Order: sequence, then C-alpha cells, then structure tokens
Amino acid sequence: METINFTQQLEFLKQLNDLIDERSSVAIKNAPSDPYESESTNEIAAALSKAQGEFPRISVNQENPFFKSSFADLNNIVRTIRPAMSKYGLSLTQQQKIMPDGASLLVTRLRHSSGQWIEGRVRILPPKNDMQSYASTLSYMKRHSIMALLNLTIDSDYADDDAEVAMVTQRETFAKGTAINRKYDPREQSAEVITREQLDELEYELSQYPDITEMVLDGLKIQSLADMPKSKYMVSIERVRSIKNARNGLTK
Repeated sequence: METINFTQQLEFLKQLNDLIDERSSVAIKNAPSDPYESESTNEIAAALSKAQGEFPRISVNQENPFFKSSFADLNNIVRTIRPAMSKYGLSLTQQQKIMPDGASLLVTRLRHSSGQWIEGRVRILPPKNDMQSYASTLSYMKRHSIMALLNLTIDSDYADDDAEVAMVTQRETFAKGTAINRKYDPREQSAEVITREQLDELEYELSQYPDITEMVLDGLKIQSLADMPKSKYMVSIERVRSIKNARNGLTK
C-alpha cells in the first residue's frame, strides 16, 4: 500500500489556498463599483450649502383626511425649492431601477452643473402587486426621498410629534408609526404588526383607492401596509371606510 505523504498534501493545500486567495482578490478588485456619489463632491457640496441657505419655508398644502392633518405634496415641495436649486446649478432626477434579484429601487439623484452628483436609494415595496398600489407607494417614496436627500423639513402644526417620535429608535418609529391621536406616546405602543388576515382585509378595502393607501402610509410613516401596528388597525380601517362612504355619498 502506497504511503501517504502528508507533507506533500499540506504543501498542495497551501498552494491551492494561495491561488484561491489571489484570484478572489483580483475578482474583488475588478468588480464594478456602485457608488452613491461622484468621485469628487466639492462643487456640489458648496452649491447645496448655498441653496439650503436660500430654501424658503415649505408649508403644507394638502389635507390628509385619514389622520385629519396636513402635509406638503410633491409638487409643492419641488416648486418651493426649484428657484434656489436652479440658481446654484442643481437639479433632481428620480428613476426606477430593477436589481438583478428583481427588487425595484427608486434612485433619487442630486446633480450639479459640474457633473458631480449625490444619490439616495430606497426599495419600493407596494402593499399589493398591482399598478394602483405601486403608483401610490412610488408617489410617497418620491416625496420623502427628496426630503431626505436635501434635508428638508415641513412647517406643520405637529412639530411636537416629531420631537416625541425622535426619542425612540428608528426601527420602533417605522414599526409603530406616528400617532392617530396627537397625544401619542411611542413608549406605550406595541410594535406587533397586523396579522395576515387583517392585511388581506385592509388591502381589499384599499384595492381601488391608491390615494387613500398613500394617506395611510404617509400618516403612519410605514413603507408597507404589512408594517401597520396592530394598535392602529381598527381605527385605521374604520377611517378608510368612513372616507370611502363620504366619497360615495353614503353615511357610515
């Protein structure tokens, strides 16, 4: 029986590992990068700093009957910031990008006349797989992506709510949403989300009402109906039905 030379085997394994490491390093080095900003950002940073100093106050211009509150829509936000943006050579583009795994992203890019740019990305997660749900979710994402990228705030009567919600973690904020009542205390709310049956019922009620869906997502500050807290379910679905009845000339 042939004697096994362990020294030779160990040497072979070492050479194999070295070869794998070498080829892995080359593959990583040559892999295409996917940066969130241009190689240089000095000019766009200077321009954005000046533009931010001249952005007018953005006021609310739409009513959200679901939460009986007001908000600034996408058109109002863009019209308000456009003069200062144009003055300093800044512009915004928003594109939908399909990833290799099928995920749909909204890419919001801030561009400068120098060619420099900065962008933000967010995954589009509609509550239901239909065009109406996709459109309402996209509208919501476009508005908040611009606000996040440019660090915009909106004047409203609910400034105290913002300070209160900021006291909890980001995950808790998205799980619980903002209050349906102004005396909302995030520490007293449950992070448990609605069940599959409750989600199905909510999606059924909203299937023909993408604008009301957007109100719900916006008011609770959630990206998907599946993230709705259980504590908000009953009052939410009652208000959805109330708004639908009012539109159809019916009483609750």
